[in-house]
Amino acid sequence: MKLLLKFHLLLVSLLIALTASMAQKVNIEFKINGLENEELIIAHHYGENTLVDDTLQLNINGVATLKADTLFPRGLYLCIFPDRSYFEFIMPEDQVFAIETDNGANAREYIQNMKIKGSDINKQFIDYQLFMIDRNQESNDLRQAMKDDPGNQVIKEKLNDLNKQVKTEWERIQNKYPDSFLDKMLSALSEVQVPEAPQNENGQPKDSLFKYNYYKNHFFDHIDFSDNQLLYSPVYHRKLKYYFDRVVIRRPDSAIAAADRLLKKLEDKPEYFQYTLAYVFNKYAQTKYMGFDQVMVHLAENYYLNGRAHWVSDEYLDKLRERVQKLKPNLIGNKAPKLDKAQSIEGYFYPLHDVEAKYTIVAFWEPNCGHCKKVIPKLHETVFSEMHNIGVQVYAFYTQVDKKEWSNFLKEKGLTDWINVWDPNNFTDFRNKYDVYSTPSLFLLNQDKEIIAKRVDVETIKSIILEKEK
Repeated sequence: MKLLLKFHLLLVSLLIALTASMAQKVNIEFKINGLENEELIIAHHYGENTLVDDTLQLNINGVATLKADTLFPRGLYLCIFPDRSYFEFIMPEDQVFAIETDNGANAREYIQNMKIKGSDINKQFIDYQLFMIDRNQESNDLRQAMKDDPGNQVIKEKLNDLNKQVKTEWERIQNKYPDSFLDKMLSALSEVQVPEAPQNENGQPKDSLFKYNYYKNHFFDHIDFSDNQLLYSPVYHRKLKYYFDRVVIRRPDSAIAAADRLLKKLEDKPEYFQYTLAYVFNKYAQTKYMGFDQVMVHLAENYYLNGRAHWVSDEYLDKLRERVQKLKPNLIGNKAPKLDKAQSIEGYFYPLHDVEAKYTIVAFWEPNCGHCKKVIPKLHETVFSEMHNIGVQVYAFYTQVDKKEWSNFLKEKGLTDWINVWDPNNFTDFRNKYDVYSTPSLFLLNQDKEIIAKRVDVETIKSIILEKEK
């Protein structure tokens, strides 16, 4: 009897565990009235990307169910229709609910006709979206009217009232659904409240940059980094982008300081740390602005190549290490790498650092390069000839090995009055030292042979010199 009782208790325990396990499963029903036997794509946001989770087949009644044995990460998801229109819904902790709507032409129509069963937060999300669509339309209309009549106080008051309505609604939602995705999202979207700057005895701000620095230093205060939900939405990505595009001063040292400060804050938040590091690294690895390869090199050496980016493959790290080795010697502000074994056309060595000039332009080029055929003569005509008298010299480095071709081009274009060198035996290793992967490639050095500009066009070089000569 005891054995039977033990077996019965064990069976009950197993059934309870099984029931609890089944309750964890995902079961989300989608019913799209007016759309039958078509496919729906269920996807989620991850930063700026949209990643597909599943493809569902609607039956003849327009019903399909998303099922899974493990919970999806909480965040903002999309239901995408065959015509690529979509609506968004929140993936909450309880992932058993139903969404019904009519086949429409756009997100607003889907939302207006939507019915939710089993998910209060998604019901609130519908109300929130409709509320914001209407408020945004009102705001746009008022702002347009303000353009036509900038001093209209009535319009200003209406805009203020509108902002108060939005703020009140956001606060109501956050109070009603604390710790929900909506709460985290609305908190993240809230503006930093900047206090007045401390004043001196004359009533003037002690620090003219107080407000800017406060705003910059508190920009991420409303992000709950202990919760990953905002990563599964566009919200955090947009905050990051705005911060590094609009808040951080566009200088390499400012970008490095801002990145280090934020990444230190995220050291014990692994998913945010990984996303943030990847975003900032890619931003500055691909930037069009001169000098920001310093940021890439800094991030590579201090986060990737020292083992802190453990998720990155060895193959990627090897390629990154090689890239850094080519970039680091020719960063702006560095002494230009030596080219001691570069030879003149007459055959004697003419080291770069032996050039005595206020400004030295190092130009890597070749006669068969179509772009070089235009740029190098232009460099001679508009910079060297016009500015040689103020201390501008050109160190024109021929990158190939056909001496006759080189010599003929120099004579044909009248380029024999500046410094012409080459390295037929590759003694200088110029391609690696200066990261010469294309031609022409122009570097501007100051009197101390420090790099002050790189990979710029002739016009930019000329404007930099003129600016420095003012």
